[in-house]
Amino acid sequence: MRLTFTEQEIQQELNKIYLEEDDLLMEGEWLEGEGRHYIISGVATIEGERYHEFEIEFELLEDPQEQTAVGILSVDWDWYDFLC
Repeated sequence: MRLTFTEQEIQQELNKIYLEEDDLLMEGEWLEGEGRHYIISGVATIEGERYHEFEIEFELLEDPQEQTAVGILSVDWDWYDFLC
């Protein structure tokens, strides 16, 4: 299943994730996956450099309450890895 962030979600910055361990700000464009396993794609900012079409694979600690992009991102991650 592929989910795209709406314009309203983007304006409210609900598509943004900050990974403190890696000092990475991810601005998600879409999510793809099912269950607890997903890939988010978008623009990543690392040390002031922007990387387009950056992908992060991740697994959730629990099933999301809502099958929406924002609902999925509201659940804590068990692990993640960079794909690009």
